Amino acid sequence: MVAIKTPLNILTTVAAVICLVPVAPFLDRPVLLLVITALTGGIWCDRRGRYLLPSLPATLLALIGVIWYLLHITLNEVTTPVVHALVILLAVRLITSKQARDYLQIFVLALFILASSSLLSLEIGFFLYLVLLIFVVTVSLVLLTVFVTDPRLAIPRRDFWRLIRIALIMPAASLVLMLGFFVILPRTDRPLWNFLNPAGKAVAGLAESVRPGAFAQLSTVKSLAFRAEGPELPVEECYWRVLVLNQPSGSQWVREDPPSEGASRLTGGRPVTLTIYPEPRSDPYLVTLDRPVLLSGVRSQQSPDQVFRTPVSNNKRFRFTVQTSLGADLQVNAKDARAFYLTVPERVSPRLAAAAAQITTSGPASAARLAALAAFFRERGLVYAQDDLPGGPDPIDAFLFEKRRGYCEFFAAAYVTLARLAGIPARLIGGYYGGEYNDLGGYYLVTDDTAHVWVEVLTDGDVWRRVDPSLWASNAGTALGAVRGGLSSWQRLSDTLNYHWVQMVVVFDLARQLTLLSETRERLRDVDFFDVWKKNLAVIGKGLVVGAGAVLLLIARRRPSREARLLAALQLRARRRLGPTVMVESLGLNELAARLDSDACREFARIYHGAVFRDQPLNAAEVARLKALLRKI
Repeated sequence: MVAIKTPLNILTTVAAVICLVPVAPFLDRPVLLLVITALTGGIWCDRRGRYLLPSLPATLLALIGVIWYLLHITLNEVTTPVVHALVILLAVRLITSKQARDYLQIFVLALFILASSSLLSLEIGFFLYLVLLIFVVTVSLVLLTVFVTDPRLAIPRRDFWRLIRIALIMPAASLVLMLGFFVILPRTDRPLWNFLNPAGKAVAGLAESVRPGAFAQLSTVKSLAFRAEGPELPVEECYWRVLVLNQPSGSQWVREDPPSEGASRLTGGRPVTLTIYPEPRSDPYLVTLDRPVLLSGVRSQQSPDQVFRTPVSNNKRFRFTVQTSLGADLQVNAKDARAFYLTVPERVSPRLAAAAAQITTSGPASAARLAALAAFFRERGLVYAQDDLPGGPDPIDAFLFEKRRGYCEFFAAAYVTLARLAGIPARLIGGYYGGEYNDLGGYYLVTDDTAHVWVEVLTDGDVWRRVDPSLWASNAGTALGAVRGGLSSWQRLSDTLNYHWVQMVVVFDLARQLTLLSETRERLRDVDFFDVWKKNLAVIGKGLVVGAGAVLLLIARRRPSREARLLAALQLRARRRLGPTVMVESLGLNELAARLDSDACREFARIYHGAVFRDQPLNAAEVARLKALLRKI
């Protein structure tokens, strides 16, 4: 025998664990400890039937925790406090006595917590948790309907497993319907409860300004920045362009609206098309591969300096396609814009000014000065480093002439300053360099620790060319983020699954639906159904014959059960006695016995009903007795 409360308690704990796993990394430590204690304590209390926390103190504890976190809700942070409040309610429910409504509350809280986790992190694991929770909650609700009738009920193991098998059919069918509705139901541009999403936070790695010397040590974060689906490229061409910083402002470089550069064109290069799947960001800039030609799939505005931005911040997942000309030079008509790119910082050290003056002596042409500038950087013996960085009032001077160690911002800011002092227009480019190529999924995986800054210089022929002074560091071959050990087989597989999850589910929007519908219509339009029928007529005919034969065989072999045959024999005898005008099939056995006024029929009804109500087949003794009674009727 199985006490119905036992599996219900087990499924309650499983449902709580499933909903808590995806939100655990986002919980405050006291709340995390509370819910872990509640889970273990709840199991102990359920097994012994004794609960240490009475209802009134439990309710007060839940109210205090909920009110505390609800007071922390702001316009910029809604989801996290709400999740904490829901988790506290769940924890209190787990360690208190449980009646039918308490079980129901736990299941509702579990569903809401899992739904809220999708606003914090919508990875492929969410689908697994959702499927598991649907099965657990559906089976639990079926058991709960039995529990309501009698909380102390115990049923045979055979009947219990039969009940479980029946309960599993419903979630399995609902999942099939969910997949169908996901494809066909229309969707809005933004989720209906997108207002609960936390405001975008600054993404570690790529900043909207460059300020060398602001930190003595650089901390990198290896979180995902974006995925780029396309062919594998040489590492020296993997410069992912995001924004341009063009003006000095105190000790930093910032972006101002650039002047027009006239009609521009790309010379050289080879075409490459990529599909970009960016992670949510707090800024509106779009990542492209240097040099971008055309961007589609999302509304965007292009600046003269090849910076693309959306009208709003990119705080939701989406995808877009970018066509680039790999390795091309950007030819512009920037005579009027040269002065804009020659502005130098207010503070320039005497040593930096002297170095720039020395570079100008190499000749008036930009090619000669750029060659001298490259030689200057190579001769300094600079080291690419992320700790023990230069600081003080003039970190660029300290970087070039004293410590001679720094990361990409030092190299790029020093180069742009020297180039402008030497009369060469230059600007800083912020983006990413390198990335891991997943050959299993056919895409680049670019993380925030590959954030990089390089330079573009304007030559005498009005051509913007890329220069990466970080490559002149003495340890550039091993220090730059593009040089990595590669992804392991497990990493490639797991990230490929996440990539396809994002591609097929997270960014599956109305445009993808319309595209899928259009492709299906085009394929059906090209199909000649009459020709298909004609070519496969023989196969179809054989299939129909085999199918009809199978149906006829099943009908021929179908035989009524023993109980049905006995009931039919009784109805036949009753029809003979009562006449053809009486519809004996519509009468119950007790009513039929009253019409016949037969004790044998009454005993037949009692034995037959006893078997039917037990949901058990008639045994041999009962069958023999019923046949004997039939002979008396």
